[in-house]
Amino acid sequence: MAKEVGRISGDSGLSGSVRDFLDYIRDKPRVRLGLVIGPPLVVLIGFFILPLVSIGFLSFSPPQQTNILPGGRFTLQNYVRAFTQTVYLDVLWRTTVITIQTTAIVVAIGYTMAYSIVRFSRRTSLLLLLVILPFWTNYIIRMYAWINILQKGGVLSSIMEIVGIVQGEVGYLYTWQAVLIGFVYVWLPLATLPFYATLANMDEDLIEAAKDLGAGPIKTFLTVTLPRTKGGLIAGTILVAIPTFGSFITPRLLGGTNVIMIGVVIENQFGGAFNWPFGAALSMIVSVLVVALLVGGVRSGGNLYGMGGD
Repeated sequence: MAKEVGRISGDSGLSGSVRDFLDYIRDKPRVRLGLVIGPPLVVLIGFFILPLVSIGFLSFSPPQQTNILPGGRFTLQNYVRAFTQTVYLDVLWRTTVITIQTTAIVVAIGYTMAYSIVRFSRRTSLLLLLVILPFWTNYIIRMYAWINILQKGGVLSSIMEIVGIVQGEVGYLYTWQAVLIGFVYVWLPLATLPFYATLANMDEDLIEAAKDLGAGPIKTFLTVTLPRTKGGLIAGTILVAIPTFGSFITPRLLGGTNVIMIGVVIENQFGGAFNWPFGAALSMIVSVLVVALLVGGVRSGGNLYGMGGD
């Protein structure tokens, strides 16, 4: 009775049609469920599944076509070209190597930073602010800043010449090292945050218990800290590897024509070469590799939805 009175008093300020609708959905669990999951499902289908399906169909179209399956013709020519021509296999291999190197460097530095912030610092908020500060600056602006630093006669060259490390102007722009520096700089904050979340939420009593049982710092880290933060570690790894593999802005600006990655090739197929089906085929190959990496990470224990805990 009290619940019914509360319902009436709570709905007293609503119009009759709204009250009728609320009374209707109260007795319809499936309608309520549809109202909850319907809008996200529509967004997921409209902005993720449909574009991916359209690109998938386009990848089986004849070369140099910009519409989906003209005349209903299917062809594997684009995929055969991608997997048989050495130039594209070399680009895929180069992209994979750079992705592995970037991920390894970012994970090593990011985990060390997060561990230091959690274990040895009292100014946690300030340090976290400094970590995420680069995100407040436009991506392109940050890349052009690195161009100014790495180019011949740039900031780095001037400092090295003043210190006496080199004689004359030197430049590191449009090199493999420049692309690595750019990727590490861009993705380091993105990986540090999940590392910090798992380390901050870990039970400190477990570390103290390991020390009481005679474990040293290294053994405690390897047997307690590292396993307990595996979820955040895998999540951070995935968050770095996936965008690195498909990136085209950083290698284009910092690598030029000397370090071409698969993202640059895809962008060129849709833009300069105007060969959309082949670009779509390369995009699907990248998508399959990314999904495989994501599934492998989740099955390995990556906690992509909640960074704390196991």
